[in-house]
Amino acid sequence: MPVTILHLSDLHRDSGSRLSTTALLDSLRRDRTRYTTDEKIARPDIAVVSGDIVYGVGPSEAGGEAKLARQYDEAFEFLVSLAEEFFGGDRERLVIVPGNHDVSLPHVELSTEVVNLPDLPEQRALLSQGLGFDGSQLRWSTSDLTMRRIKDADTYNRRFEPFARFYNKFYGTARSFSLEPGDQFSIHDFPTLGIVIAGLSSCYENDLYNRTGRIYPDCVASAGRRVAELTRRGRLALAVWHHSLQGGPRDVDYLDADVLQSLMDGDFVFAMHGHQHRPQVLEHRFTADRTRGMVVVSAGTLCGGPRSLPSGRMRAYNILTLDPYAKNGVIHVREMKNTDFSLPVWGPAFVAEFSGSSLSFTFTSPARAASAFEDASEAAELLRGGNAVEAYSLVRRHLSDPLARRVAVQALGELRDWKEIVRVISPPTSADEFVLLADAFDELNLVTDLSALLSSNFAVASSDPGVQMCIAIKRHRVER
Repeated sequence: MPVTILHLSDLHRDSGSRLSTTALLDSLRRDRTRYTTDEKIARPDIAVVSGDIVYGVGPSEAGGEAKLARQYDEAFEFLVSLAEEFFGGDRERLVIVPGNHDVSLPHVELSTEVVNLPDLPEQRALLSQGLGFDGSQLRWSTSDLTMRRIKDADTYNRRFEPFARFYNKFYGTARSFSLEPGDQFSIHDFPTLGIVIAGLSSCYENDLYNRTGRIYPDCVASAGRRVAELTRRGRLALAVWHHSLQGGPRDVDYLDADVLQSLMDGDFVFAMHGHQHRPQVLEHRFTADRTRGMVVVSAGTLCGGPRSLPSGRMRAYNILTLDPYAKNGVIHVREMKNTDFSLPVWGPAFVAEFSGSSLSFTFTSPARAASAFEDASEAAELLRGGNAVEAYSLVRRHLSDPLARRVAVQALGELRDWKEIVRVISPPTSADEFVLLADAFDELNLVTDLSALLSSNFAVASSDPGVQMCIAIKRHRVER
């Protein structure tokens, strides 16, 4: 069954902007009505937010800490409201990763110091060789042509502290964002949708003086290990980060595309990012055997102002539909159609590369439909964790399988979804089903159906004590 993803990026929330949370959310709500009605695009199942949650503050800006806190408060308000409006308040339906604007520049400034350049050319050349290496503590400031060194690694790692506070507040006890680079990834599993998403930070070593995007290698490896078992169960593996994979001749703030090789080797087949403020679809393949590939999709900026928009572009966001088993998908690009940046109106974009507002694509995928036993086993785990809704969603297509059916009946009993119980288990095939169906007829006041069930061949032939007790109790209900 296709999955619909609301892909937002580059929110750049800033309390000094003219775009309020109320106006932004209302515009997205109205656009959802348009694309579900006019274009028959399904309502989003989840949302992915690929970085730049806030605009940020300067390294020495007066009152910077308070301003940054207000920006994150505004972002929190918007994303909580988005979860309420689009996903019934389920914040786990949002996948959030940081972007370069989420790096706290005051922390970077505090953690670095100017390095006096040696007088001798040979010594300068030796010092410059320390730039650009993995783990280098040296930075080059192009604004004032000075060399800087990270003097306090702890303060430097705390440059994600404001983002982490926001992230931890949003997810509560369910998730937390670590300040340790090797732990800056998250796994978001959606068993009923058939997908798993790895959220990755592309801001490893990213700061005021080093704008390059990079994902810490251990995060790629750890995320790959975590999703391996899920892909074996049939999940489609997706990844999300912030930085783009290419830039202009003078740009350095993009991610080395070589990381895709490692992700593809871990069976990731689809990825999303932002940063470049333009919608795009790229396909990257192994050059050796061309048997595996990855489709990479970028989103425009949701809230960026005129100065941050590429030439000829407007604010934009994506709606993605993916079919994990048909191995195809569609990107639908929505763009702002008016010029009032405080009251956006969205509609289908015209993307020159797409020759329209949408583009279909296919992908190579190891995803397969999970077996009835696999889904029933996973649904049983969900039930033990108190998640009857997702448990039933996982097994309802396997009702002809005895194990899956038992799990489905247990889930329906916990949900007390009486109409669905009547639809699914009439006639009953077990004692538990008989009792549950009798309760459903009783609750729905279907007295005639209840009477027929109590005198059915199943009831007459059953010697199960639970069935006989149910018959005795329900007889009084029918005879009243």
